[in-house]
Amino acid sequence: MSSTSRELVDKAEHIRRTAVAGLAVNVLLTALKGYAGIVSGSRALVADAVHSLSDLTTDIAIIIGARYWCKPPDDTHPMGHKGIETVVSLFIGLMLLLTGVGIAIDSLKAVGSQASSIRPGLFAVLAAAVSLISKEVLSRWTLKKARQTGSGALAANAWHHRSDGLSSIPVLIAVGASALSSSMMFLDSIGGAVVSIFIIKAGWKVLQPVIGEVTNSAPPVEVVDKMKNAAKDVTGVISIHRFRARMQGGGIHVDLHLQVDGDSNVKDGYFIGKAVEISILECDSSVRDVIARIEPFSPCGDADNCHNLKR
Repeated sequence: MSSTSRELVDKAEHIRRTAVAGLAVNVLLTALKGYAGIVSGSRALVADAVHSLSDLTTDIAIIIGARYWCKPPDDTHPMGHKGIETVVSLFIGLMLLLTGVGIAIDSLKAVGSQASSIRPGLFAVLAAAVSLISKEVLSRWTLKKARQTGSGALAANAWHHRSDGLSSIPVLIAVGASALSSSMMFLDSIGGAVVSIFIIKAGWKVLQPVIGEVTNSAPPVEVVDKMKNAAKDVTGVISIHRFRARMQGGGIHVDLHLQVDGDSNVKDGYFIGKAVEISILECDSSVRDVIARIEPFSPCGDADNCHNLKR
């Protein structure tokens, strides 16, 4: 096995271990909040348990998906398998949105109703507090692992964990207020609706970069400028044009035209182009591939236009 293949295998294993840890925590929290919510009659806590349950599906998706998106390029996927990670992130984002909308509808219908005459007690309050603390810790740890592995899906899952933790704040307030006074029990349903806002917001945060990849959008302006400067700084490059960068398959793909001294030989042109490719790849870890076309310097700035060549 090559060193590159070994690195990809190790990366996949690192991602899977992180997701398995998240899965274990989510199983425990789903059981805890679900039981506490049912026993106490807390709609907000049951909604929070459903949110943790949605985390289970995304953890499983990452555990299974990492085995495939970390595979090295092959004949059927010459650019690698990172697109699978994009699909997993899309799944996570959609799950969050659907979960949030469902909880919002259910909670808003319950506002003002007397569907539950049970007043949440101390157990419900403790369950919400445990969820808040444990999910924030899990989110920070998962985000750290995502940065170490460069995994977008793992980062998406970290935000999923954080949304679950943040959603426990209004739940804790609503359940606590309801436990103190029966006149405040309407806050429980409102707490469930507030939870849905956090979930929907987290879903959109996950989907934004995925939509950019699916539509081949350009990277942020500051990233493009950094790549252009990296190309211009290479010795032998007179100018660059037709610079195109797009987000695709979990990374950035770049192609550009370089103008060099027209008297340079093929060998010199090759090394200049290679140096530009390496420089762009090294300037940002998100860059996956660079293709540079060499042109002789032309006063008009574009050899194709100067010589009236067909495109």
